[in-house]
Amino acid sequence: MGWIVDNIRWILILSGVLTCSMLVMAVAPRYANRVIFGEEISHASHGLVSRSWGAMIFASGLMLIYAAYYAEARLPILLYSIAGKLGFVVLVLSKPHFRKQRAFTMALGDLVIVALLAWYLISAG
Repeated sequence: MGWIVDNIRWILILSGVLTCSMLVMAVAPRYANRVIFGEEISHASHGLVSRSWGAMIFASGLMLIYAAYYAEARLPILLYSIAGKLGFVVLVLSKPHFRKQRAFTMALGDLVIVALLAWYLISAG
């Protein structure tokens, strides 16, 4: 069936674990914003949005891990993950400032994950 179909479980687990690493944004938003985007949180509302964003990304990572074990759930989870990751990629690439930050490396990593997930969806039919 092809390399991607044969290895999708490990790809989903690895990409899920990497995505779950954004829990740091929910737990320590000031630190995460400084490290990832090179910016300080200046208002309480920014911290709230960062925490919420980190929690949602963490949940997305958990869903990818879930999809590794439950093939019947893969299509909606992969489509959701592709949409979210592409959104992040577009936002980071649209701002030249972020191309010099760790966010750029993360966006490239998300782009690789998107390519793998799309490849799987096409290959699996």
